[in-house]
Amino acid sequence: MPGSGYRLLWLAWLAALPWASTNAALQSPGALTLDESTVTARRREEALQDVPVPISVLYGDALDAAGLHRLQDIQQRIPGLVVSGHDARFAGFGLRGFGATAYNDGLEGSVGTYVDGVYQARQGMAFTELMDIERIEVLRGPQGTLFGKNTTAGALSIMTRQPTFEPEANLEASHGERGLREYRGMISGPLQGDVLAGRLNMFNSAVDGSVDNLHDGSRLGDADSQGLRGQLLWTPTPDFSARLIADYAEQNEAGNVLLVNHYSAQTRQRARFLGYPLAEPDPYRREARIDAPGRPHTLQNGVSLELNRDFDEALRFTSITAYRDWDYRATRDGDSTALSVAESDTALGHRQFSQEWRLSGTVGSSIDYVAGLYYLRQQLDRRIDVEFGKDAAPWFVGDQLESLKKRYGINFTAPDQVPALLLEGARQRYDGEQKGDSRAIFGQLSWRPVDPLELTGGLRYSQERKDGWVSRDVSHLAPLNGLPPAFQAGGQLLRGIALGGGYYREDSIEENNVSSLLSASYRFNAAVMGYVSGSRGYKAGGINFDVVGPFTSPTFEPERATSLELGLKTRFWDERAMLDLAVYQTDVDNYQALTYSPPTSLFAPPLRDNLINVGKVRLRGIELDSAWQLAPQLSARLGLAWSDARYRSFPNAPCPPASSQWTCDLSGDRLYNAPQWSLSSGLDYTHPLPYGLEAYSGIDYSFRTGYSGTLEGGEGSYQPSYGLTHLRLGLRSQDRAWEVEGWVRNVFDRQYITAVYSLLGAGDYGVMTGSERTLGTTVRLRY
Repeated sequence: MPGSGYRLLWLAWLAALPWASTNAALQSPGALTLDESTVTARRREEALQDVPVPISVLYGDALDAAGLHRLQDIQQRIPGLVVSGHDARFAGFGLRGFGATAYNDGLEGSVGTYVDGVYQARQGMAFTELMDIERIEVLRGPQGTLFGKNTTAGALSIMTRQPTFEPEANLEASHGERGLREYRGMISGPLQGDVLAGRLNMFNSAVDGSVDNLHDGSRLGDADSQGLRGQLLWTPTPDFSARLIADYAEQNEAGNVLLVNHYSAQTRQRARFLGYPLAEPDPYRREARIDAPGRPHTLQNGVSLELNRDFDEALRFTSITAYRDWDYRATRDGDSTALSVAESDTALGHRQFSQEWRLSGTVGSSIDYVAGLYYLRQQLDRRIDVEFGKDAAPWFVGDQLESLKKRYGINFTAPDQVPALLLEGARQRYDGEQKGDSRAIFGQLSWRPVDPLELTGGLRYSQERKDGWVSRDVSHLAPLNGLPPAFQAGGQLLRGIALGGGYYREDSIEENNVSSLLSASYRFNAAVMGYVSGSRGYKAGGINFDVVGPFTSPTFEPERATSLELGLKTRFWDERAMLDLAVYQTDVDNYQALTYSPPTSLFAPPLRDNLINVGKVRLRGIELDSAWQLAPQLSARLGLAWSDARYRSFPNAPCPPASSQWTCDLSGDRLYNAPQWSLSSGLDYTHPLPYGLEAYSGIDYSFRTGYSGTLEGGEGSYQPSYGLTHLRLGLRSQDRAWEVEGWVRNVFDRQYITAVYSLLGAGDYGVMTGSERTLGTTVRLRY
């Protein structure tokens, strides 16, 4: 490990382990047991090991201890989970090898995200700090019966901590390299006896950028975010409760930039014509040359009201009413160079209202049931303004010199011969609106005809309707009258290619669907349960929220997943170990994906607007989750996932951009955004000291194999394998009233890529690189 400081921290952690301790008294094996875990995956409280569903649970205390406060970091703890995207607009979540595609504003995710029971209609809503988390339940595979909305790949259910009737408070401050600053605070307690309690928590975090802009010497990548959440819990009687939650969050990313990982031949020709030197792509140098770095800004807020009424011990009524706002604004350099080619300004506004009613209860001692109604109304408004600069005209003709000479007799030998007025100052404006209504009625019943056996069946009937329109206007065009006739004809052609013309389109879809679940579980003894389940999930079709050409359909079909699972859940070694094992096969029909569309003419470039349905996809895999209490103060965890995600039938797939043809047969090939292997592991150790003190340490390691970041698999879109190691070492009081901790994230300074995106040129790819090694300290105070 480089650096003497890292060696000392590593040796200190080793010294804290039990084999280096001479006075740590081990208890007898029978006295060591894992804590019981409670989940609500089936909309009722159950022990984790009693739920016949492949599920992983992350608890807020463990996430806080590890400094994991974003879903982008949570994937290090959940094998098989892929979180992609360089900012909130481009967020994507994938499970078991599919779902992590969200580069079109009309495309919804295949992994449903829920916070306190409220569906987050845009995946970017979850691209914020996780505040005051109780636990996160990660449900793998179709969850179409109880969750329903867009869960063909699975669901992320995030639960926050509720107000308490015992006063409590905590403060946390972290400082690290590269200007890392994180502050969090919470206060909770009674407001009126044992009837009304409140909770308030807030956070503020910031980090300095790590990318050098060689264009002007500035640093890019600064980010800061703030947020707060307030709650009221009213319990006027033992059988009624009302929980009101309001939250606000804001994110700023000054100088957000994708680092070029590959330049296409087209872009190289254009740069050569302009005499612009393109550096060989090396994203790990963290250098860029750009005149208009992006500045994404995201603002969201929401309010929800959850009511629970117990009519008796066997019947509960639940109502969840919620409203959310999400606003995104970003400027971006369209060409990722220091040339003045194109800049865009994007504004998105999302509004949603949801209502869910549920009845849950038991009949006798052998039947449990859940039944309910669900409604979601959402609206997305979008405006994109694009302005072209003085270098736009020579840039767009730079790779078409021979064609222009043969077809129009125009012989350009230098960029200043191309009239800048052809494109300079021209503007495109894209407007659009999309509205959606989702309605569902659902029910699930579990029956235990004999004690060891449980049979579960569920149905959900859904109605989906979406209406939308998209427009494009072109303005601020300079007159071409003063140019020679050949230049006028060529100029009109260039404008048609680069700008297009006026455009307007309206579309609507309406669908009905039935999702289903049938499972059987059998408890062989108190510690071992096996299960088999079959499920059918559904994600609605949609509207391509973009200008489309003749090769692209304006709408796309719904995605359906049919899954068969076999699982085993067991506790063993005198309750000191837990192991969950699942084997699955999922067949997906009409998998929704995004890629290039072919060019419409000789000079027109391919456009990344092609929302397609992949005919058939098959996912097969094995998942293992385990936890171990190795000694009184030493615990371990290990998770492993193997996924074989492949196209079963994809004869008309797009080829890589550099290929001489546009259609390839990818049948049998691996999916994109689908690592074959992923692993998560960790050790946590505590060591009692005199004077009421306690030393603690932890090491976390995660690994995933490489995978393509785009469907077409162009050069530069591959994300290589990588493994990350994090260390922490601290001192605290045994009652945990205070803690002081030192930590190192990415101990070995591994270089890795977290997201891939297609840039302006056909075959140009930009990437978001992962965080460098970072040292820091954290102080926590609790009351």
